Amino acid sequence: MSLTEYKKKRFFDKTPEPTGGKPTDKKLHFVIQKHNASHLHYDFRLELRGVLKSWAVPKGPSMKAGERRLAMLVEDHPWDYRDFEGIIPSGYGAGTVIVWDEGTYETKIIKEQGKHTQEHSITSQFWKGEIKFTLHGHKIKGDFKITKAKDKGENAWYLMKLKDKYATTKDVTAKDKSVLSKKTLEQVAAKPEREWESHKPAKKVTATKSIAEPIVLKKGIKAPMPASLSPMLCTLVKEPFNKDGWLYEVKWDGYRVVAFKNKNKVSLRSRSGIDYSDRYIVIRNAAKQLEGNFVIDGEVVAFNENGEVSFDAVQKANPDARLAYYVFDMVWYDGRDIMQLPLIERKEILKTITADNETVKFSDHFIDGVELYSQAQKLGLEGIVAKNELSTYEPGGRGSDWLKIPTAKRQEFVIGGWAESANGRAFRSLLFGAYNKDKQLEWIGRSGGGYKEKEMPGILKKLKALEINESPFINKILDTKGAAIHYVEPELVANFKFATWTTSGRIRKPATFLGFRYDKKATNVVREVPLSTKEEDKIIEIPKVKESKTKNKVAPTENSNWHEIEQIPITSEDKIVIEKCAVEFTNVEQEIWKGVTKAELITYYNDISPYILPQLRNRPLSLHIKPHGATAPGLYIKDMEGRQPDCAGIFSTKRKHPKAGKRNTIDYLVCNNTPTLLYLINLGCIDVNPWTSTTDDYLHPDFIVIDLDPTDDDFKKVINTALAAKKVFDKLKLKAFPKTSGKTGMHLLIPCKGFTFPVARTIAVNICKKINEQVPEISTVENTISKRGNKLFIDYNQNDEADTIAAAYSIRPAKLPTVSTPLEWKEVTSKLNPHDFTIKTIGKRLDKKGDLFKDILNEKTKLANSKILKKLL
Repeated sequence: MSLTEYKKKRFFDKTPEPTGGKPTDKKLHFVIQKHNASHLHYDFRLELRGVLKSWAVPKGPSMKAGERRLAMLVEDHPWDYRDFEGIIPSGYGAGTVIVWDEGTYETKIIKEQGKHTQEHSITSQFWKGEIKFTLHGHKIKGDFKITKAKDKGENAWYLMKLKDKYATTKDVTAKDKSVLSKKTLEQVAAKPEREWESHKPAKKVTATKSIAEPIVLKKGIKAPMPASLSPMLCTLVKEPFNKDGWLYEVKWDGYRVVAFKNKNKVSLRSRSGIDYSDRYIVIRNAAKQLEGNFVIDGEVVAFNENGEVSFDAVQKANPDARLAYYVFDMVWYDGRDIMQLPLIERKEILKTITADNETVKFSDHFIDGVELYSQAQKLGLEGIVAKNELSTYEPGGRGSDWLKIPTAKRQEFVIGGWAESANGRAFRSLLFGAYNKDKQLEWIGRSGGGYKEKEMPGILKKLKALEINESPFINKILDTKGAAIHYVEPELVANFKFATWTTSGRIRKPATFLGFRYDKKATNVVREVPLSTKEEDKIIEIPKVKESKTKNKVAPTENSNWHEIEQIPITSEDKIVIEKCAVEFTNVEQEIWKGVTKAELITYYNDISPYILPQLRNRPLSLHIKPHGATAPGLYIKDMEGRQPDCAGIFSTKRKHPKAGKRNTIDYLVCNNTPTLLYLINLGCIDVNPWTSTTDDYLHPDFIVIDLDPTDDDFKKVINTALAAKKVFDKLKLKAFPKTSGKTGMHLLIPCKGFTFPVARTIAVNICKKINEQVPEISTVENTISKRGNKLFIDYNQNDEADTIAAAYSIRPAKLPTVSTPLEWKEVTSKLNPHDFTIKTIGKRLDKKGDLFKDILNEKTKLANSKILKKLL
């Protein structure tokens, strides 16, 4: 986490917290600050490369040897923060702080005591997930370690005292006074006239007076005003939550409207592009009064005579209703595109220009989501919205940075028909659905209540104008109660309130009609089944990087792909020593997938290295490099041409088919350690693809590969073919190891020993034929693509010398960061979904099931299989 994150979370016109400072001595320092914010905790900070690497320790440190204390990694803090104590005013981190302990520290991992060498070692340890150090404080002394807690989440660590002469069972937190001021928290809090004090003079911070030249606005990109904007959307979750780095807003029950102001002209547009400028003239005129030109996102809300939010009033543009435009985001201002600025900074600009406007109101945010949700329930509001305060604005995007938690289940659906009434009403119920990922309309439920009797004939008239003969739904309508059904063109969108979802994805019991939504296109209405907040993506942090530096490289050969790789601009660069090997990390802020950075990809492979390295050991690699993202075109590297790190291995062979402009010798990279693995990922590899043989015996494979490759991406065919393969293996008494390919198929690996590649290929062909005989209606062994039709290809072609296969636990360069994941055979059922195995979920799976491939290279298994496989020649 960088110091940038610290600055993004604070408004320095409101709090005089320090913004910088640099250490001047030759020793490393630490500080522990006792902080009574929303809850009492201790902030543990280690000086590292000019900043304070920081963890929040809820229970405080312990001097008892072996006792772990949870420590949550938070943003880096500036050096000058180490001796601050007092009262932080309202805002981020508000509360009382004292300097509970401070002193110097060093790591004992290395013998050298120079500060620069120490910092290199500590940085390396940080990346590996465990730092060992010795503290020289007033209260805290001796050896400690802080270790990443993989069982608790991305930012969770454990702080633990190690056994030495200072270890004691006494509660050290009972010493409750500051080592600087000699005051307790209570004594400092008793002086409200001094909100913040320091034992070192702090620079005075002045507030920004106008929007004319704010520093944050200058971070925007110069760009013309966008002609249109598809608003960013929220993902539905089940319950409210509190999380550091998130803010919470009221979810207004109105019409989503984007306001465009260019000079003195203002236009208001719905999320689907409908012009509402004349519909909401009061809003348009109020927006003209705001300073500057802009594109603002918000919700038009109407209040009835009781001061309550009324969706019906805003829908009908009731002239008697009091309208307000609650704005919560800004994407463009006075010639600058600010979508890539953190949300918290965009909102600060927005708050400035909307101050004192009676109609265009800034939608304020809060830091306690659970309490805000409770208040929304009491006031009868629609719900709340939770937002990552560092999120960028993604037009039309619906991800994990914006979440909505309604106080009652309500959603928009598409009307696809109506049921006739038997008691004289205009109709009995409306039938509705939503579009699936294949753009097909699925029936979901019916609504028989919520209609005003006087309005029902008008609704029926609209329906009859759209009546068609065939059902627009792709699935069967249930629970019709024998009523006559009429179908309509799926054009009308309405809002419904309902009890809950059934396990089959329908609505339990009839829903209540709340009103039509003319601001939304029917084709944009999709099913929104809520996720648990535990399933949401964690906030991705970017490690600190340095400014780029020019490097001199040895010129690659004429037709080498190294030319393209080395022309990629370097926007950030850092070098870290890992296992005594220096590894360069560049452009770690780059997004590989939407919301997943290169930094997170590197972190994943660092964490997974104990499991993936056994699959790579002594195996040459062909590098599949995707320098511009997972779904962008890639390139291949086989010959390293002297570019490997010092800790990497090289396997040299003569090129079988000489090529002009390329060397006659190929130096394949061999990855036997973590630094080499991280070098590969930094280079641009998303997946890692080793040979099926090792450098010790490169002409004889360790396993036969069968690749189940569906021509039409139908994973049901993969499951059924894999189960047929299991029957073949069981009949032959072969032990095979299944794994997802990480894309649309599955790999079946059969350990073996003593076969040449031509013999292994022949055996693979014969096994594939036996599998095909089990399910000929859905599979084929036909090599020619045009002759396969829509059948699954049982592929035996990855059994030749120098062929590669994606390693187990390797992420694949697909649309999602899915992982090639080892399976238990009992998991191979219709419920298996390869998209369940991602960069986010594989850690928990390993904690639960362990390494299912740990025995794949067992010698007994290889020999037993080989005796059987010989009979298949």
